[in-house]
Amino acid sequence: MDLGSLYTNVIPPLLINGVTKAIKESTAIKVYVSNIMTEPGQTDNYTVSEHINAIIEHCGIGVIDYCIYDTGEIVPEFIKKYNMEGQDLVEQDVDKVKGIKFLQRNLSMIKDELIRHDPSLVASSIIELICDDLRYQDKQNDPQYLMLSNKLREEKRINKIKKKTAKKDKKIRNGKKDEKVLKSKSKFSTKYSDRIASIREADKKAEAKSKQREKKGRTRTKTKKDVKNKETTTNRKTQERKTTTRKTPAKKKTPQEIREEMLKQLENSKLKDKNN
Repeated sequence: MDLGSLYTNVIPPLLINGVTKAIKESTAIKVYVSNIMTEPGQTDNYTVSEHINAIIEHCGIGVIDYCIYDTGEIVPEFIKKYNMEGQDLVEQDVDKVKGIKFLQRNLSMIKDELIRHDPSLVASSIIELICDDLRYQDKQNDPQYLMLSNKLREEKRINKIKKKTAKKDKKIRNGKKDEKVLKSKSKFSTKYSDRIASIREADKKAEAKSKQREKKGRTRTKTKKDVKNKETTTNRKTQERKTTTRKTPAKKKTPQEIREEMLKQLENSKLKDKNN
């Protein structure tokens, strides 16, 4: 139960009768998950110790065994948004509280641009705490311990996958290189990364220009070949037309054919008529 939320959202005199007594008398571990942000008009400028002291003041000593509080590693842009509404991060002055064990965990998440507790991370932290307590009591073979231990391992595996996925998505959005590549960079490449990138960009441009010139050269050569082939084809067709239109030379006559031709001419001539 998040007793911080219980305190800040419910007027103490209206708490259900017997709740405080039941919590105190319970043999279970009593865990208070501290608020991440203050509430305007309710817990203005409250620190972790002031939240706990307020709960003890209204419920008495012995109502909290452990306090789990967030690491406070939240993107400043979101904190600024809360600051404009009169809210701020809860200060972690845990050294001012005695008799309570503190656990610092990364519990916060951003949902719909609001700072919230990540329920799966809160659950994992509480399960881890219970498993530690059962180990302390030498109950590693207890069914409850085995069940919670398996649950904890599964939660850690899922959270690890979520972190990797979120990290990968963030790098993709920001256009950054893989972290392993960044870690493997030498001091020289880190120092002169901008100049190296500039040189690489210039090399790429030079290569692109060279390819463009080669492409233009190939296009020009191809155009010349096409023109030459066209001229050759045109000349060949012209020559064929000339050959076709040229007169066919007369066939040479034999002596016999010449003689027969002359005889025919004589027969048809006037000289023949006179002789008759």
